[in-house]
Order: sequence, then structure tokens, then C-alpha cells
Amino acid sequence: MRIRDLGPITVEVDGETTLLGRRPEAALAALLVNTNQRVAVDTLLDAVWGDSGRAGSQSTLESHIWRIRQVLEPDRPRGAPSTVLVNDANGYRLVLASDEAESASFVHLADQARMLLDTDPQRAVRRCDEALALWRGPPYGASADASWAAAAVARLVETRNQLRIRRVDGLLAGGDLNLAVIDSGVLVRELPLREEVWAQRMLALYRSGRPDEALRAFRDARELLLDELGLEPGTELQQLQQRMLSRDAALDRPPATVAPATQAVANLPRRLSALIGRSTELASLVKLVERHPLITVVGAAGCGKTRLAIEVARDTAEQFPDGVWLVDLTAIEQPDIVVDLVASTIGLSPAATGPVASQLREYTRDRRMLLVFDNCEHVAPIIYDLLGDLLGDDSAVHVLATSREPISVPGEITWPLQPLTVPAESEPGSSSALELFLTRVHEADPTAELDEAQLQLAADVCDAVDGLPLALELAAARVRTASLIEIAGQVRADPGGLARVGGRGGRADHRRTIRDVIDGSHRLLGSEEQILHRRLSVLRGPFTRGCAAAVAGFAPLSPADIPTLLDSLAHKSLVSATRATDPDEESTFRQLATVRSHAETELLAAGEVSDAVASRHRWLRAMLDRRPQVGRADDHGWYRSLDHDFGTVRASLQSVLVDRPDPSAGFTLSRISNFWYYRGRMVEALHWLELAVPPPPDTDPLDAAMTELSLAGLHGMRGRFDLARPLFDHALAELGTIPTARRADVIEHLASLALVGALHQDFGLVAVLGERIKAIAAGGSTDFELMAEAVACFATIATTPPERSAERAGDIYQRALAGGVLLAGWICCIVRTSLAVPLRDPADGLVWTDRMTDVQVRLGARLEAMPIEGRAALMVASGDHREGVALFAASQAQSRRAGIGWPTRPTTEDQLDSARQLLGPTDYELAWREGLTMTPTHALGQTRTR
Repeated sequence: MRIRDLGPITVEVDGETTLLGRRPEAALAALLVNTNQRVAVDTLLDAVWGDSGRAGSQSTLESHIWRIRQVLEPDRPRGAPSTVLVNDANGYRLVLASDEAESASFVHLADQARMLLDTDPQRAVRRCDEALALWRGPPYGASADASWAAAAVARLVETRNQLRIRRVDGLLAGGDLNLAVIDSGVLVRELPLREEVWAQRMLALYRSGRPDEALRAFRDARELLLDELGLEPGTELQQLQQRMLSRDAALDRPPATVAPATQAVANLPRRLSALIGRSTELASLVKLVERHPLITVVGAAGCGKTRLAIEVARDTAEQFPDGVWLVDLTAIEQPDIVVDLVASTIGLSPAATGPVASQLREYTRDRRMLLVFDNCEHVAPIIYDLLGDLLGDDSAVHVLATSREPISVPGEITWPLQPLTVPAESEPGSSSALELFLTRVHEADPTAELDEAQLQLAADVCDAVDGLPLALELAAARVRTASLIEIAGQVRADPGGLARVGGRGGRADHRRTIRDVIDGSHRLLGSEEQILHRRLSVLRGPFTRGCAAAVAGFAPLSPADIPTLLDSLAHKSLVSATRATDPDEESTFRQLATVRSHAETELLAAGEVSDAVASRHRWLRAMLDRRPQVGRADDHGWYRSLDHDFGTVRASLQSVLVDRPDPSAGFTLSRISNFWYYRGRMVEALHWLELAVPPPPDTDPLDAAMTELSLAGLHGMRGRFDLARPLFDHALAELGTIPTARRADVIEHLASLALVGALHQDFGLVAVLGERIKAIAAGGSTDFELMAEAVACFATIATTPPERSAERAGDIYQRALAGGVLLAGWICCIVRTSLAVPLRDPADGLVWTDRMTDVQVRLGARLEAMPIEGRAALMVASGDHREGVALFAASQAQSRRAGIGWPTRPTTEDQLDSARQLLGPTDYELAWREGLTMTPTHALGQTRTR
């Protein structure tokens, strides 16, 4: 568990990051300010609600505490007491270790930097960098400005200022004058009244051979202090000026430092470039290596295991007075020489008689040393036996290993290393992959200046190689001979073909291309694992075990073989696994783009491309045949399952719409029309639907019309009725006679499209669609009739007295739910919610909003923007303007993420203007910013979605 509180508060448990929402976050902030101390209920009430004096706040506080506990301890058994957030005498206590809260780690690193400054300034600078990298903004998120947090925030801000000052001291002591000049210049602008900062500035300039600028800095400091404080500079600053004027030779060199206690770092490769994007892993592994005898860093080829392990070893060297030794196993082809290599690396000359392994154990028994075994996967059995000898109960040796699979020695702690974060998964400024790529680009070509278009190309490169560090390094090196657009084109087409160019070789050059690196892992696979590896290349993006079994499980494999083989590939880092965190979810797998490129080559060489693609198409058709009955509950999670495996659907659509246009595209698109909206994929929907209209030749006319209607509905959701209406008219004219087997599909589709027209007040279109549904439903089932009634009710809402429309919608809703026709019930909920303001009954509208979201979830839809906007309107109408503004902001943010136009209600802008006048600009802006961080779950008060 890791709580990030130096900036917006988030909680990370088992790699999953959670935002708590405004009030639970405030409660957690108050507990963090007083970590491991009792916090009274009254203190928490004040933190959460301030002076609002809300009735029943204490009982509501308990629900927020429950929510926090669920996030902090998701696996705590029902009824078991919390061990993290414990009850304590009419209060609560947050019990955390020193490394579980970002602020505590920050203070700990600051203390380390302070203690190291006199003895090892370079290490002190690294500690400062690690600490400052944790700082993402004002501590404790939205509570940073609260009076109860003021003292804690001030302490952390001061610690940060001291760290920045201490960092310049370290740069000066270590002789890094260029950085000292730059950073001291920043500090004198940001901390202008601190004389120690001016002293650093003067010293950095003086040692850089710029004494005139150093003396000018003194004059600037004196003028500033006189103007602002009416004081002359202190004795230290004046003495420094005098020493510069007299050219004191002692100023030309930093003070002598005490040598570190160990020289173990000499046994590691020289650092030639900074480690980027791994500060969290580095800090955590340093602590683990100091406490545990065996840590194995496991990950895919090229993800940076070796580089990280070397940095961990460097940072723990002082803990191992008998040395830190890197044992490079990369080039070992004969496993029986591993023990000899270890002995020669650490300087042991074995006796002529007796096993070398026994002599190695005897030699290392009383020595506290760290052995770094790099690239163990191809000699894993020998390493397993060797570690059994070395790591006995009486041994002081610690081992840090890197491998593409765990060694599986008892007591081994495995650290899975993932690729760096890519721009598509994070804010561009926080993408470690982009940071690494741009750094290496500027190292390869220091004159490179990237404009906005080129930065987007750089981001595309990072996404195309899934943030794999080796691939990023190789791609960046190509800027000497290729443009970014050419590099991006290569990695999109063949990321596995990235090759090392130039250079004189060395340990990192034993394989020339990414494909060579992955081929080393591939050769270690069994024959069945190799077959699965290549067949998985037709599954793009995440996929489930069931999908893999259906697509890859043809002769000589069977579907029953696949789950075990898939787990084995994950164990060997050839697929990555994302474990499900919710009982209703499924774990998913995916091949990195570079691994898939290798697998595609193997599939082509095996002559299995057409068989694998055909198997993928069969899986998709079978999946579409299992859709829930029209308008009814998704009891088996079909929409969720399709969402999990949508990478495979995407690959099929690419095949039949782009690679080789085929009528089956219409078959697929006409049967997933509601999926796009239900699962928030409207942006992607636009891409595929525009490719499908006009349809490929020989597409079934009904499939073509329904696909065109889907595109029309999507344009309508975006507010582009100028594009939507011609498509509506043309597709409706083309529908013609509906086969009995497709009536349900078409009615569901038309009813969903009626909602688009209603949201934008185009009741004429709703009426047209309602009449068409009624005509198709004639003589059909009751389900069809209920759908027709619900749409007709919405079509006449503008011309019928509100009371009558409300009564009619309520009656249809009751009959629809009784018959299980949830889509008709959903439409009626929207009608009732829309009528709540005209009927001056916002409380009733909130009830119907809750019913609407419940129906949505049962249908298989995710919570989305429309009910949030409706709830916001009701909150404003009921007088809660602050909450209403926050919800409007949440609705806008969610709409933009989903690719839907906003606002959908014509009254929204007027309500926002009214709220702005009543709240005032400051409170309005605070409420708006608060809403931008809300999730749909938080905004709608739901505890979970499907």
C-alpha cells in the first residue's frame, strides 16, 4: 500500500490507484496529518464539513471511514477489525509504516540527505532528487489550505525548501558547478530573503570563474534586504564578500569530505546517464535489499531490469562493507561455469581440490556482501542450486537477481518490473517513457528542438513500444539519421525491428535488435508455449483467458491447454497479466507491442496466419451470439466481457474494414451498437463507424442501415445534428421490411436513438422513431409494445401536461420492470427525471435518477455523464448550488472523456450562470475544480459498477 499525499491524495494498493472523493479525502488528510496518533471525531468532522454544521454528520462520517478502509484494505475479511485505520477512544488512528505515506518517505529521504551531506555529497544530491521527485503539489490535496492542516503543510513546505538548498550545497561540495549555478539562480528568485541561498549563489559563480557576477549577486542581495526588511546582510554574507574581494584561495575548492566507509561501488559499471522513471521502484528495492537476503527483479526483455538493479546496488553499497559485485550471466552458454564465474568475479581463487561451490560458500559465509546476478533465466536451475548453497541461515550474503521469470528459491521476494508509463495512460508531463525518450533524443542530438507536432510524434513512439526502456533507447538513437516521423512510422509497423546502430559493442550489445532480445526468451519456451506465443499475436490489447482459449485453442492445442500455458508465458514475462481486483471482474493478459511483433514473425513463419485470424473471427461471432436479450438485464456480464476482450474485436474490425474490407464488418457493428455508449467508447466508435459508412460491398442492407443509424446517433450525442439528421433520414428509409429474427435488434437500436433526439429536444425525431418502433412492434411481443410506449411517452413530453407525462412514465416503468424490459424502464426514468424541475419536486427527481443509474448498471452500462448532469440540475434546483456546480463539472469532464457533446440539457448554462452569481467567483471556481476530480461512482453516490 502507498498513500500519495504530496499533491492530490491517491491510494495505491497492489498497483491499483484509487481517488477517494472530496469528503473521504478530507478525512484521510486529517488522519495523515496525525499519522499513528489518535484523531478525535470532532476533528474529523471539522476537516470534512468545516463550519457547515450539517445534521447527522457523524453517521455520515462513519460511511466515509468505511469507504477509506475499503480502499486501504481491500482484502480484509468481512467482520475482521481494521489494522490500518483503527478505532481509538471516540476517534480513529491511521497506522502506517514509514514508507507507506509519501510525506513520511519525503521526510525520511530529507533526513538521509542531511546526514550524507558532509560525508558523501553526491549521494546526498541523489537523496534530494528522490525526495523532490515525490512532490506533486501542495500537500494533502484539496485540504492544503485548511486551517487544521496549516502547520503540517508549512513543515513539509519548509522541508522542501531545505532540501532544495541542501541539494545546491551537495552540488557545490561535489564540484558540479554548472548545476549549482543554475539551481542557485532559481532559488534566489523563489526564496529571495534567505541569505544562505545568496551565499550559495555567490559561491557557485565564484568557483565557476565569474567573480564579478558573484560580487554583483552580493549587491543584489544587499539591495533586496534593505528594501524589503530594512536590514544589512548578515555577518556570513558580508564575510563571504570580503573573502572574495581578497581572493581567498580556500574559496576555490569545496571542503574535504569524509570518504564513505565502503568502496563496493567500484565493482559496478560506471554510470553514464541518469536513471529515469524508476524513483519509486529504486527507493522500495533499496529497502528490500537491505532487509531480505534474496530479491529477484522480474520483467520482460528490455524493461530495464539490469539498469535498475545496478542503481539499487549502488545505493545500498554502504550497507555491504565486504563489497557489491555484479555477476553478468548474459553471455554464459555453458551452465556449469556459473559457479566459476561467481568465484572469479569476487576474487576467490579456488583450491585445486574440492567443489568450487563449497569453497564459495565458505568464503562468503562471514562476509556481508551483495551479489547482483544479472540475466538468470537461461541458467535458472544452476542459480537455484547455487543460491541454496550460498544463502544458508548463517550466511551474511544478500543477492539481487534479474530474470525474466522467478528463480523460485524458498524465501525469494519477486519484484515485477513493468515498462514505463506512456502518455496514453497518464498526463504527458508525468509520462516516464516520454521523459526517457526525450532525454535520450537530446543526448543523441543536443541541437534537437521539438515543436508540439514533434512532441506528439514522440508520444506516439512511446505508446507504440508500450514504454519499453530498451526500445525507447534504440528509437531515440535513430534521431542522428532519421526524423521523428520516420522513427514513429518504423515502431508502428515493426517495433521488434528496432536495432542498435553504431558503437563499439560491449555487454549491452550482445543482441542487435529488440527481436533478438525477445528471441532469447522464446528459445527457452517449450513447443506448446511457442505455439501459443505466436497465436496470441492476433489478439490486440488486453484479453481474457476465455478469449485466448477460444482463439488459440485449435490443433495441435486444445482450449483446455490454454489457461495453464498462458500462466506459464506470464511467469516467463512474455505476456503481462493484470489481476482482477473485483469479484465480478476477470484478470486480463496482453503482449507488449515488441513481443507481439516477434510473435507475428513466428506466426507467419509457421504458416498459421489465416488459421489464427479465422479462429479469431469465429470467437467474435460466437461472442455476438451470446448477447443479452434485447432491453433486458446483462445478468452474465456480456458487455463487461466484450469490454475486457475489445482489443480482439478491434483487431477483427481492423481486418475487415481496413486490411481487407468485408461484409462481416456490418454484421459486427450492427450487433454492438449499444456497446459503444454502455462502455464509454464513443471516441473509438466514431473511428470505426466512419470507416464503415458507406459499407463494404455486399453488406447485408439491414446491417448497413443499422450501422448508419449508429453513426447518426453518435453524431447526435456529440451535438452535431447537422451531420446526424441526413444519416437518420437515409438509414430509416433503407430499413424496409424487418425479418422476424432481427425485429428485437432494430427496436432496441431505434429506442436507444430516440434518447439521443430527446436529450437534444428534437421531439419530432423522437416521434418519427416512436412510430417506426410501433409499426415494427405490431403483432409482436409485449416487450416491443412497452418499448414503443416508452418512446411515445418521451415524444409527447413537450406537448403533454407534466403531471400526465409523469403519471404515464411511472406506469410504464412499473410494467417494464415487472416484465424485465429494462431499456423501456430506463427511458421512463429519464422522463421522470426531466419532469422533476417543471413539477418543482427535485427530491422526486433524485429518486428517479437513482433508479435510472440502477437500471443502467443492470443493463451492463457504466455510469456516465447524462445522469450526473441531471443530478446536478436537481441539486441546483433544490438550492444546493455548490454541489450542483461540482456535479456539472464532473458531467462535463466525463462527457469529454467519452467523446459526447456537453451540455445535453438546454437549461444547464442558465443554471450555471445563476449558481455563479449566488456563490461568487471564488466559491464557484472551487466547486468546479472539485467536480473535475470526481469519478462517476462518486458523483452518483454508487458503491460499485459492473
